[in-house]
Amino acid sequence: MSTANRMALIVEDSDDIAGLIQLMLTRMGIDSHHAGNGFLALNFLENQLPDILLLDLNMPGMSGWQVLDAIKERYPDAGFPVIVLTALADPANRLIGKLQEHVIRYMTKPFELDDLAATVREALGLAEGQ
Repeated sequence: MSTANRMALIVEDSDDIAGLIQLMLTRMGIDSHHAGNGFLALNFLENQLPDILLLDLNMPGMSGWQVLDAIKERYPDAGFPVIVLTALADPANRLIGKLQEHVIRYMTKPFELDDLAATVREALGLAEGQ
């Protein structure tokens, strides 16, 4: 499957981290949108559902888990995979991540962009080099 018309939503309060992820996705041929908080992410989802969601947990105003709960409530049939990107490495948050139906990977910061790219490729069913 090709990357053509693939879209990722990045929900991350750090513009620097989001910028690096967007650059990585662009190099992979994947369009992306950056939402700096959960409220902006939910506003974006009113108009377009992504092919994949990259989600920070520890954000002001609304946590990543709250964003996921809102998505499940508003879009129960949305089946896009979620990659959690967080500084929260504690066992409780990892367990919550494992119990979330669409969370395919829980990555703690700092993470390697190559690892993230491989996870995105796997989640979207893309071949190596895409």
